[in-house]
Amino acid sequence: MTAPTKTLLNKIKNGVEQAVQKSNDQNIDIILICSFSFESDDLLPVLTHPADKDVTRIYWEQPSKDFAIAGLGAAKIFSFRNTEELQLMNEEISSCMDNFVSCDENSEGPLIIGGHAFNLACKTDKTWLKFPRGRFILPECLAVFKDGISKLVISRIVKPGDKQNALFEEFYRTCIHYTNRLPVTLPPIQYIPVDKYRENPDWPSYKKTICSVIKKIKPGLVDKVVISRSHHVRVGGKFRAISALQVLRSAYHGCTSFMFSFPGEGIFFGSTPELLINKEGSQIKTEALAGTMGRGRNMEEDRLLMENLMDSHKEREEHTFVIDQIRRKLEPLVSILEIEKTPGILKLKNVHHLRTEIKGKLENGKNILDLIQQLHPTPAVAGTPTEKAMTIIRQYETHDRGWYSGPVGWINKNGDGEFCVALRSALVNKEEAHVFAGGGIMAESVPENEWKESELKLMPVISALSGGQI
Repeated sequence: MTAPTKTLLNKIKNGVEQAVQKSNDQNIDIILICSFSFESDDLLPVLTHPADKDVTRIYWEQPSKDFAIAGLGAAKIFSFRNTEELQLMNEEISSCMDNFVSCDENSEGPLIIGGHAFNLACKTDKTWLKFPRGRFILPECLAVFKDGISKLVISRIVKPGDKQNALFEEFYRTCIHYTNRLPVTLPPIQYIPVDKYRENPDWPSYKKTICSVIKKIKPGLVDKVVISRSHHVRVGGKFRAISALQVLRSAYHGCTSFMFSFPGEGIFFGSTPELLINKEGSQIKTEALAGTMGRGRNMEEDRLLMENLMDSHKEREEHTFVIDQIRRKLEPLVSILEIEKTPGILKLKNVHHLRTEIKGKLENGKNILDLIQQLHPTPAVAGTPTEKAMTIIRQYETHDRGWYSGPVGWINKNGDGEFCVALRSALVNKEEAHVFAGGGIMAESVPENEWKESELKLMPVISALSGGQI
């Protein structure tokens, strides 16, 4: 960044003055933001500065939509441990978003980013002991790439009683600190050996679990239960999450790549194909993503496998259960609900999925966090019906999923945003990674086939851990 101009100094000074006055007049905390344009179509380098290795880092990228977010530090943290605290946090976030001051005209306002565990009612195990059950972050520094334009948004919480001159000096230094050191290139991908040393559960235990769950499947009572498993992988001290994200976003262009790096607590990252909910004004979008088959070794084999997926009674039935459950959850909230009549096929590098797009028009003005509570967990990650499936999961899954298959995403000042289901993901803590995958168990399920399917789902992240060597 060039030397500060009088215009820049004035806009920051005016913003600080407004924020301090509003905070004191209303006796509330105010979000103060200041935006800067910069030239870059890749935000991942924003997270690579050596000085930031011990600060919160957040990443969200959808290459197919030309949209990305990179966050550094935390101006404000919203943490919660259960559904009751989640509801209180939703209200707190809404209040914060209603009370911000921007140094810029026509500002889009702040973004808050985060997620939570698959099951907030579940007790954590040692794998997730240090990682928060739920957390949303207002980054101190947020880079946003949208519609071909990159912006840096610096945020600060202004409290009643803050001294205006001291606040101006501090906020101005923060703005200059981040804008003066924007990197322009990524470091090379770090290639590291990985050692898959433990399954949780192992094959004999998994087979026993699946056979037990199949006995619980009773058409009309319990149609589907999603059971997960994990690989434990040694990655060593040279692991770099940025390298893993480089591999994932390149190989899975149509997916959403994400990372939540909390110093001393762990790094949760992945690349998910599944949208939970997108909200823009009264318009919402979601999807049913269920039914899986591997890719072929050549074009002809790939075509045959797609046909098998479309013709499979088990896979189509599993997909229909997901559509029906989403319909039941959304119908009370919308005036219009549009569901594709026939599923399409989502082609990923290693698997095919059945996918049906769903659109609706909201009637009641709920924000996106309200919708998450309504939709999560989806039948694609829990089962059908939800409550009975969750009871069986609690009975037979011996591990805590943590944030795997939970909702992750962002919310803006209007209560709009986008959340995905955190699939194809891993938690890295110190020199160990826990890679998760799951599959829908139905009456026709075969344990050996379910194991093989989950192996396919595990491989993208295991490969990314190695820097793409596997």
